[in-house]
Amino acid sequence: MQVKKSSPGKDKSGRNPLYVKIGKRIRQARLMAKESNSRELSLRLGWSAGRIHNYETGLSTPGVDETLQFCAALNIDPGWLTYGIGAPRPAEMHSNRYRRFIDALDQAEKKGILPEYLEAIKLPLERMRKFRNNPYAKIPDIMARRCEKFLGKRRGWIDSPAEGAESAAYLSEDMQDLLTLYAQLTPRDKKKLIAIGQVLLDQA
Repeated sequence: MQVKKSSPGKDKSGRNPLYVKIGKRIRQARLMAKESNSRELSLRLGWSAGRIHNYETGLSTPGVDETLQFCAALNIDPGWLTYGIGAPRPAEMHSNRYRRFIDALDQAEKKGILPEYLEAIKLPLERMRKFRNNPYAKIPDIMARRCEKFLGKRRGWIDSPAEGAESAAYLSEDMQDLLTLYAQLTPRDKKKLIAIGQVLLDQA
């Protein structure tokens, strides 16, 4: 008996795993924007509900133009939607970057290498003080990259959540599915789900 092999780059269902991951993020973004069904979003974008369904289930994937339209409609970062990098929303990414940046300054000061660090990232002392006093200050991309280089971190590290911080973009797929399910429950059903979880923990 000859075993039929799956097509390269596709899972057992015949779908491209990359398309499926992007589709899950599209669905997560839609629910985060409180778009309860794809029809509502399709009306706003002028697309068919079937088209969005195909994207969300990984049957197809949006091109560059469609991705930008999704991001504009749902206020989502394109890098997160396409690659799962950073935070879903630009404001969250700014918050992550600022926290990482200030933490790096604090660590450099503790280690006694603050002057070397400031020189490496081209940050004058007076401007550093302004950054510390203004949590809304925008950290320029070029300075962020210099920070990562000096610290020996991967590109994009500064935009990721700090240790101990939670972001849906960095949770496991199972946890993302659970959060997506939880978001759709009524308040009463959410309490039931929590109660079920507590029973399971008690039996473990």
